[in-house]
Amino acid sequence: MAPTHQGGRNESTCPPFLALLKVSLISLILLLPLMPLSPAGAADSPGVNYTAENGTIFVQNLTTGEVRPLYLHGVSWFGFELKDHVVYGLNERNWKEILDDVKRLGFNAIRLPFCSESIRPCTKPMPGRINYALNPDLRNLTSLEIMERIVEYSNRIGLYVLLDYHRIGCTEIEPLWYTKNYTEEMYIQDWLSLAKKFGKYPNVIGADLKNEPHGPAGWGTGDERDFRLFAERAGREILKIAPQWLIFVEGTQYTHVPEIDSEIEKNGWWTFWGENLMGVGEYPVRLPKGKVVYSPHVYGPSVYMMGYFKSPDFPANMPAIWNAHFGYLTDLNYTLAIGEWGGTYRGLDKVWQDSFVQWLLRKRIYNFFYWCLNPESGDTGGIFLDDWKTVNWEKMRLVYRLIKASDPKFEEPLYIILKSNATTSVLGVGEKVRIYWYTSGEIIDSNFARSREGEMNLTLNRSMTFYIVARKGNRTLRKDLRLYVIGGNTGSNASVTSSPTSSAPETSPGGGKPRSHRPLAGYLIATLIASVFLAYLLALRRGR
Repeated sequence: MAPTHQGGRNESTCPPFLALLKVSLISLILLLPLMPLSPAGAADSPGVNYTAENGTIFVQNLTTGEVRPLYLHGVSWFGFELKDHVVYGLNERNWKEILDDVKRLGFNAIRLPFCSESIRPCTKPMPGRINYALNPDLRNLTSLEIMERIVEYSNRIGLYVLLDYHRIGCTEIEPLWYTKNYTEEMYIQDWLSLAKKFGKYPNVIGADLKNEPHGPAGWGTGDERDFRLFAERAGREILKIAPQWLIFVEGTQYTHVPEIDSEIEKNGWWTFWGENLMGVGEYPVRLPKGKVVYSPHVYGPSVYMMGYFKSPDFPANMPAIWNAHFGYLTDLNYTLAIGEWGGTYRGLDKVWQDSFVQWLLRKRIYNFFYWCLNPESGDTGGIFLDDWKTVNWEKMRLVYRLIKASDPKFEEPLYIILKSNATTSVLGVGEKVRIYWYTSGEIIDSNFARSREGEMNLTLNRSMTFYIVARKGNRTLRKDLRLYVIGGNTGSNASVTSSPTSSAPETSPGGGKPRSHRPLAGYLIATLIASVFLAYLLALRRGR
């Protein structure tokens, strides 16, 4: 999935020799006191191992030997895959506060899409994409350094991270994992460099190999366009460097195997990019046992109006379609994680998402990454609204159904949904409206609501303010809905925006600890001194 986006090119170049030396020295001196302590040898291994067996993901603490099931309740945070070369929202908020809110909302994972340019050592974010007054600690950092900051902090607060190679050229989603100017070998090398860099973090769970293969990409064709064979080649190489990772394999658009694609054509069950895993039954990805997670992308009418969304039996027709595309894999004991799903959650798309979640619950598919956190996604919107603070609680209420199914002890944060079916807050005298409300807490005061959820129809003859005050634990929240009636009497007006405030536990996914280079400080300093001296001699020689 990709937002509609226009952006200029960020022509970043490496600094000259001496300038780079100076920057490196200053950066190391400044960062050494900030590096957290970790046990000796911690840099060699993340201390965890992830496996996927019989439909469930497991995480093993290699120190204690403890193995526990892990259900990924994730959300995609995009930006690194675009010409901006950094996640969005940083011109509105502090980056740590955004991650804190992700955790407080109930997600336990983020998916980070990226493109090839963003992981180059010298690429910097597009000017204007970061408000450095709000994010002073990101000033002068490269895109890759910011990505690592996000991974590090996510580890501290208990968020898993899935890395997603979303685009090669940062402008469009290419159909294949190679282009005329970018070879498969270069693509795999990008993954290997990331595995070396991020394999030390216990919260990085794996590699989403290629975002949404489509068009000529096939499955089971046995040629250079066979995505299944590429997944095997890339997966084997990645696991040599990061053997603890999982390899997430999306579907394609077509398999290009006639006997498989004929079912799509016969029934009109066309797939979204990355959704088609119909070939896995006959052509599974052959990697070491427990290392593959199939990760289809599936969307509803707000992204594209498929013919079956217009069917008279919609949405009752959808379970058969989902099952044919990828759902049958649970019957074969393969592990699924829905890599992308979401939408505007309005109108027909709301019907689709409600039906999809109900089907996931019946199939016991609890691993997912919702698209997306960002409000800038044109055909889906985000979990955040335009201010990057206000939460779309209707979407979150849907997401909570999946989270609570796999974690019965999960407690929703306090929130209130209060809205009308009117398209505007300014109405005429005598106009009819329907008010809907829901709160996750206990109502302690309201001028109309007597239950946690309900709706009522009204004929308005004057301006009115409807309000709910709810409580959960030690937190109280008020939400107002103001409707103005032209020509009617006016009343009081108030507006309160809700936001999550509960604190997130300082834990590290998988039982590991934040990675640190502090035990190597003496070695690094000694090496740096020698390097500085040699560089100084070279600089003097070049200056002669």
